[in-house]
Amino acid sequence: MSVSNLAFELADRRAEEERAAGIRRVQQAIRAAIEVTISPFCDCGVRIPDDRRQAMPHAKRCIDCETFVERQNRRSA
Repeated sequence: MSVSNLAFELADRRAEEERAAGIRRVQQAIRAAIEVTISPFCDCGVRIPDDRRQAMPHAKRCIDCETFVERQNRRSA
């Protein structure tokens, strides 16, 4: 392997490591934002069950309210 090929290989590895680190930082920021901004309570006052929050961390409504909203949206469409 020539010196120039080695230099390109090292630069490619470095760029890939930086991309991977950037992706990890973004994923961590998204998880932190979800944890901070999503209330464990639905607008109706019912606590969103932990198993639902684990399955759908972005859930803003309890199952009953989400079902109601989805039905309303289908009727409006």
